[in-house]
Amino acid sequence: IKGKYGKVLAYYQDDIRRQMHNIQAITNTMEQALKNGEFKVFYQPKYELASECIAGAEALVRWENPEMGFMSPSAFVPLFEKNGFITSLDIFVWESVCRDMHEWISQGGKPFAVSLNVSRADIYNPKLIKILVDLSEKYEIERKYIHLEITESAYTDNPEQIIKTVKLLREKGFPIEMDDFGSGYSSLNMLSEIPIDILKLDMGFVKNELEKSKDSDLKRLYTGSGPHTHDLILTLNDRDAKIYGSQGQQRT
Repeated sequence: IKGKYGKVLAYYQDDIRRQMHNIQAITNTMEQALKNGEFKVFYQPKYELASECIAGAEALVRWENPEMGFMSPSAFVPLFEKNGFITSLDIFVWESVCRDMHEWISQGGKPFAVSLNVSRADIYNPKLIKILVDLSEKYEIERKYIHLEITESAYTDNPEQIIKTVKLLREKGFPIEMDDFGSGYSSLNMLSEIPIDILKLDMGFVKNELEKSKDSDLKRLYTGSGPHTHDLILTLNDRDAKIYGSQGQQRT
């Protein structure tokens, strides 16, 4: 059995065949889909809870597949991360966002920060920094408005490489966000070792921290309400904290 060493028997399920068929169909059409403009960028707003004003946004990508319909990232991003296509998709999203920001500012709009996902594969791309710097210059976007979001789990793969790249990106003026904080660590102590500007926390981590001690390191919390799990955005600024709320969604 492929990928199941030591097992020589398995029960057939038609779901396996359908899953393999979907994977092959996605793989066969992903490059043409990118050329055809089937991938769309959407913006999820982030609010500063103190002022109740929009403080920025997160760029999300969706696939409008002619045959499979409107696809969420969970249907294609894990596969793209395995086959390497995620790099091409990420670059497409980055440029789309920079183009939108340039158009918005050109029309008199006030600039605001937009978070862009950076995958593990992107971190190992030797051209990553040049690509991002070139985009910021091409579309005349101040780099302080281009936030780069990296999941916490990425730091565990090759922490030295990740930290080195992140430091170089920060030196170029890009703020760094850590997504899914708490999924791999149980405390906030490790933050001093990682060069980041913003933390994105899920409520599960927050609840665990609050249960440990009444004297929590989290200064202000917003639990919110509604059908989705709410995330917290903790901005580090001279040990003071600002909290931004956004409805949690999967990696885009």
